[in-house]
Amino acid sequence: MKKFLSGLMAAAMIASATPFAFADGVKERVAVGCGTLAAASDWAREEINEAEELGITEGLKPVWTGGITRSDFGEMAYNTLSRIKEIPFMKVSENPFTDVINAKIFALANIGILKGVGDRIYEPDGILTREEAAEILIRMAKYAEGENYTPLKEDTKYADDSEISDWARNSVYEITALDIMRGTGENFEPKKCYTSEQSAVSLLRLYNKLKGGDKAEETETFADKMNEQMPQDKNYMFSPFSIKMALAMAANGADGDTQAEILKAIDIDNLDKYNENTKNTLKNYSKSDLLKLNVSNSIWLNTDNTNQKFSKKFEDKAADVFGAEAGSVTNKTAVKKINGWVNEKTSGKIPEIITEKNTDFAAMLINAVYFKGRWRNQFDPSETKNDTFTDRNGKKSEIPFMNKTLWAKSGIKDGVRVVELPYQNYDYKSDDGQAEKLGFDISMYLMQSDEKFNAETVLKSAKLNSEYIALSMPKFKVEYSTGLNEMLKKLGIDKAFDERAEFKNMFDSGNAAITDTIHKTYINVDEEGTEAAAVTAISVGTTALPPEPVSVKFDKPFTFVIRDNTSGDILFMGEYVFAE
Repeated sequence: MKKFLSGLMAAAMIASATPFAFADGVKERVAVGCGTLAAASDWAREEINEAEELGITEGLKPVWTGGITRSDFGEMAYNTLSRIKEIPFMKVSENPFTDVINAKIFALANIGILKGVGDRIYEPDGILTREEAAEILIRMAKYAEGENYTPLKEDTKYADDSEISDWARNSVYEITALDIMRGTGENFEPKKCYTSEQSAVSLLRLYNKLKGGDKAEETETFADKMNEQMPQDKNYMFSPFSIKMALAMAANGADGDTQAEILKAIDIDNLDKYNENTKNTLKNYSKSDLLKLNVSNSIWLNTDNTNQKFSKKFEDKAADVFGAEAGSVTNKTAVKKINGWVNEKTSGKIPEIITEKNTDFAAMLINAVYFKGRWRNQFDPSETKNDTFTDRNGKKSEIPFMNKTLWAKSGIKDGVRVVELPYQNYDYKSDDGQAEKLGFDISMYLMQSDEKFNAETVLKSAKLNSEYIALSMPKFKVEYSTGLNEMLKKLGIDKAFDERAEFKNMFDSGNAAITDTIHKTYINVDEEGTEAAAVTAISVGTTALPPEPVSVKFDKPFTFVIRDNTSGDILFMGEYVFAE
């Protein structure tokens, strides 16, 4: 059981995957000629450093000039591809292989990137061959670029072309034409082992090729763009996850430029793919008392303000993809019924989202997120002591600080100190009393810098290592409410708010426009863990002895992020700036 648990990674979990033989037989793919030295070669050192900084080798300690195992290459491939494109998140119901338990490998097997060497056999400790590496890299490129993938071919053949397996020949010539892998003089040496340093370098090159070059600027994310518009004079928290899901529901009822503007603003390239991933993600979220992440959606019609009805296509998709409940209200019942639903779905942490002033809607789309998790390493309440917090304006206040010395993943990226505090995700419910890991993995990240930074952008590339730290952080509670109309308009959602709006797909007849967007959040952080909630409502009207510890003290303004490490979704993001 211990081996089982240690093999599970914080990655996408797969419902099932049908393995296919990678080659004609295991004997054909045996790798030869592998080195064993640990130090990287001079030619590879600079690119390896970049790969490490990017997180391609996260969780691994490669013997650089030694042959890479199929398991380690699979993990590197996942670390690379997940930074380029979203990988579907699914629940494990059947292992695709009998000889490996690794969720990153499951994820890539599910989308056809990794395949076995025989029926349900992955051979995780087998050494990867050069032709296998070429095949996997091309599959990654095809998955990342989709319909935009254009194959390239070398004009000349390798002298040892006859030694290249038929199933790998096209990939070998494509990958070398892309200059991601290179031959050895006139030969390719397809059966020779692929080393760890060659793997890191080729995956970095693939990443740079697909991202538009290693010097290309990273696109600012939806979460970071919203965060830039949050107030500077108070503590706040918002849920990019909740806002994005509510707007995605609206996008499913939109068309034309209106839909395009919404999708561009919330970083969705393909709505059908987002719908598919969302459906799988919501199915996987557990309702365990140990780690709760309950996501609820609803759509409402106000029969006093419209004779329209939701179109069958929209209502069916809202139910199928988002699990949305459909309801109807009047001006008299709207406040009680809708707030009752919100109160129930957030366990009373957000008791209301609308007032009597907000009943002039024809339709309303609502997303509610409720999270409750215990720290994997809880704080001892007896160690909680008053300490000084210095706010953004330099004011000092004495408030309770939680304190703990522990091993935690920590690091500094572009001057930003990042500390990961994972929530417990093992439950003891099996018959033998052994711990079973839940199907998702969530952490809070504390981030602090004297300079302005984009939190999600930093998190995507930060390299965190286990450090022994003496952590000190405030207990805190934040409740925040804001309208989103002006923020969303600044992100490029324009036509959805006026008579040019195209929401005809949402209704059986007529059209509508967004009239208001309301967002409320709640978070309480203490010694035991975290409880958080968010609601987004979109109103539519007609026309997330040990070594000496490193001292890490969050005693001045800091950013906090709660992220689903498996899907990469930012569930909540906020700043604690003023002592309260």
